[in-house]
Amino acid sequence: MVTVLKFGGTSVGSAATIRQVSRIVGAAEGKRLVVVSAFAGVTNGLVEIIESLERGDEQGAVAALGHVSERCASIIHDLSLQGAVVEKYEEEIARLRALIPAILTLGEVTPRAADAILATGEIVSSFVVAAFLGALHLDARMIMITDDSFGAAHPDEAAIAQTVSERLVPLFSQVSIIVTGGYIGATKTGVTTTLGRGGSDYSAALFAAALGADRCEIWTDVNGLMSSDPRLVPTARTVPMLHYDEAAELAFFGAKVLHPLTIQPAVRCGIPVVIRNTFFPDGAATRIVGTVSGGGMKAVACRHGVAIVHIRSNRMLGTYGFLAELFEVFRRHRVAVDMVTTSEVSVSVTVDDSLALDALVADLSLLGSVDIERGCSQIALVGAGMRRQSGIGARFFSVLRDINILMVSMGASDTNLSVVLAEKDAPEALRRVHTAFFEKGEE
Repeated sequence: MVTVLKFGGTSVGSAATIRQVSRIVGAAEGKRLVVVSAFAGVTNGLVEIIESLERGDEQGAVAALGHVSERCASIIHDLSLQGAVVEKYEEEIARLRALIPAILTLGEVTPRAADAILATGEIVSSFVVAAFLGALHLDARMIMITDDSFGAAHPDEAAIAQTVSERLVPLFSQVSIIVTGGYIGATKTGVTTTLGRGGSDYSAALFAAALGADRCEIWTDVNGLMSSDPRLVPTARTVPMLHYDEAAELAFFGAKVLHPLTIQPAVRCGIPVVIRNTFFPDGAATRIVGTVSGGGMKAVACRHGVAIVHIRSNRMLGTYGFLAELFEVFRRHRVAVDMVTTSEVSVSVTVDDSLALDALVADLSLLGSVDIERGCSQIALVGAGMRRQSGIGARFFSVLRDINILMVSMGASDTNLSVVLAEKDAPEALRRVHTAFFEKGEE
């Protein structure tokens, strides 16, 4: 039996939590690959170094490095680790310190240099946790092979399968527990890269797929995926089981305990993904699998920061090829489209509200009149088999009858009914839908 266990930053945020990780790993059976994030707060400190360097602020960069160094040194001390661990940690800090004047001389923080800085968090946390567990440490850059898209590198799954087979699997004939870092990788020529936000989850799932693991466990600070955002809906509860598709929808709509890309390798290999709470290991958890018996709605999610782009053109009427021309503009400007609705003479799409859209709008204006609504949120009811269940739409829209809905998507997905509304209306809408579907016996 092979299990991949990924622990996030809060799970390795102190000596006490690392001791808890040790107990969890020790209680697991079979071969275990432990994937860890940087110590809580360290990545923020590394980002601060980069931001200081971008401003040309050497003093600020050195001060931020000092905070990172103190944070790591404190955990190492509290775990009573000495010798080789301290020497390796000091080598990493010295490497970072040497980068500061080199980058300032260059006058630019290149994406490659930024990755060299950001990777330090997982490099240090992984060998510290390995030392405390008495486990074998394997540098993730030896097995996570990526392209050179620094900051958001794309893993080469074929290369990863090969490195895992050649470098990782043989080690399990000697030991039961191996510790590595998430989020980081390297190009085929050995240049350090990072996978971008939530990359540790993705690392864990990729390693699980390459190993043919029996399951992939994501250990975090909440009891699995919830039926809604508990900050806005206090009655939200853990969803015990989800289909891969349902989990993917919730991840996209802001379920931050799960990175949207995480389950893709698991889906392809049929590996269950389990979300558990490091601080309450015997508490509620969510199991994500390929087959779920029974139907029903599972959660209602909310995503803020949405903008609607409306395009109106009489050229659409009775013609073909207009939509292809329209979406070519979005492709050219590298603007991802989420929801789409159309009529005979208009198209509305949702995009990320944080994007600078002036150039996009200028090109879209060549096709028709363009209007943008910003400050919107998207509410999504998630549950498999939605098309085959009567009354879902009626109940959903009934509870929102006095809230202005700007856009609707229903039927495009068998697991998602979505609406877009003003951000100010989102909390109330979220609570109403949750009450209607999850607090009145509608499971």
